[in-house]
Amino acid sequence: MLGKVLKYDLKYVYKVIVVFYILTILFAGLTRIFWSIENSTIMGVFGSICNGITICLMFSILINNMMRLWSRLVKNLYGDESYLTHTLPVEKGTIYTSKFLCALITTFTSVAVIIISIFIAYYSKENLEFLKASLDAVAMMYDTSIINFLAVVFGAFFLEIVVVLQAGYTGIIIGHKANDGKMIKAVIWGFILYVLTMGLSLLTLYISGLFRTDIMKLFTMSGAVSIDTVKFVLYLGIIFYTLLSVVYFAIDTLLFKKGVDVD
Repeated sequence: MLGKVLKYDLKYVYKVIVVFYILTILFAGLTRIFWSIENSTIMGVFGSICNGITICLMFSILINNMMRLWSRLVKNLYGDESYLTHTLPVEKGTIYTSKFLCALITTFTSVAVIIISIFIAYYSKENLEFLKASLDAVAMMYDTSIINFLAVVFGAFFLEIVVVLQAGYTGIIIGHKANDGKMIKAVIWGFILYVLTMGLSLLTLYISGLFRTDIMKLFTMSGAVSIDTVKFVLYLGIIFYTLLSVVYFAIDTLLFKKGVDVD
């Protein structure tokens, strides 16, 4: 049953963001085509315009991905669709798990499309060699491979987005337990939880600084940061956001199982 519920959740989200996927890849391609025409001022201008549009569309992918996920949660669980949703022979835990998996899948594909678009727009043999040389240098400083380094950076960024999405989910669930002004309270709660999440991440970093002087220097000094410090912060971010994601999932599931007030 989880698979069937997840299918409809994915269909709702992809129905819109797939348009942004196509447009982003299209303008990334146009950017490459226009910039590949040498000695032409007009083509260079068109390339710059398409490049700007491509960058805007990349941000739009992430923003619209989040908005569609939150919109799906509201409409499916608290709007007109909720009357059908809550009569289905599906456990509440399964319904929320579907929403969480949908967030993971669509966020992953959105980031993948952004990476593909960057490759299309800016790939060249010279750029690839430069990127490889740069990553080799960074990987050597981190005493790791390029793949591991990129995986760590991607993992920290991906998990941070997922936690932000879950803060929104929790805000929606709490806000809709109110008697009135549910959407306003949902937005307020979502913002509060986001601020608390960012504050908790800083607090965690500060506490770790009590045991590592190089981390404490991030709060007390300015200037260059050592490789070991950056490496520690990245790994700490992955652990922190993974644990927080699990906590958010447990809280949301518990709150949802307690009951839903449908308008």
